[in-house]
Amino acid sequence: MSKPAGKCLFCGKGGLTKGHIWPDWFNDILPKTASHHQIETGKFYTFEPTVPGPDYSIETKQGHARTRKPRNTCTRCNSGWMSIIENVAKPYAVPLILNRSVILNSFGRFTVASLLVLIAMRLEALGNMQAILLEDRDWLRRYFEPTLDWKIWIAQYGGEKQDDNWARSYGAQIDSIPTDKVGPEYCNVKVTTLVIGQFCAHLFYSPVIDFAGYEGITLCRLWPPSRFDVNTAWLPVMSDQHVLWLHEAFARESPPMPHRT
Repeated sequence: MSKPAGKCLFCGKGGLTKGHIWPDWFNDILPKTASHHQIETGKFYTFEPTVPGPDYSIETKQGHARTRKPRNTCTRCNSGWMSIIENVAKPYAVPLILNRSVILNSFGRFTVASLLVLIAMRLEALGNMQAILLEDRDWLRRYFEPTLDWKIWIAQYGGEKQDDNWARSYGAQIDSIPTDKVGPEYCNVKVTTLVIGQFCAHLFYSPVIDFAGYEGITLCRLWPPSRFDVNTAWLPVMSDQHVLWLHEAFARESPPMPHRT
């Protein structure tokens, strides 16, 4: 019996093809020297969680992380609206990645936010703890912008991996009333942190809470948009320790039940 044909993560149609998670033009500005990359699951670094999560594992894959191309999107989406988002954001994203000053006006903020959310959505599809609703993916596909369920902050990355890129994410479950429906399939929060060259982006998504942000660390809000332009020369600088602290802050300091991925 043949395996059922898969459906596109975004439009729900068939005709799947391999599609990159990271835009191809990243390879034009970042080195591609790594012979392998690692996928780590079930690990927090700044605290020891008290709730159950996936068992710890670490897997080594051949090739650079940017070479990974899962087959979960269709040709029409890959070569259509996804390609548009990636290319329109490039004039604003390249200076951020290379730590060159650029003014992010309203259009620049919108294009970079759309690119970051697209990457986060494609990364989430690789795991089994998915929180992002189909409605949010459909909104990005139709309107080329994130919904207001997304909160995005950016900073300059000043750590030791400035010639590379990496990503971390985890899902969490929040309930306003007690429930016996607990598990990865009920995640309604997704936290994603991206380091791309000298650029750091932190994304928080939830359709159930309006998250205000963090205390004790200075960040620049990218999304939801404001009426002010952003001069990237004044972005705060994040060390490796700051990035990890930020990424795990929600799981570490809030009452929900985080599930590690």
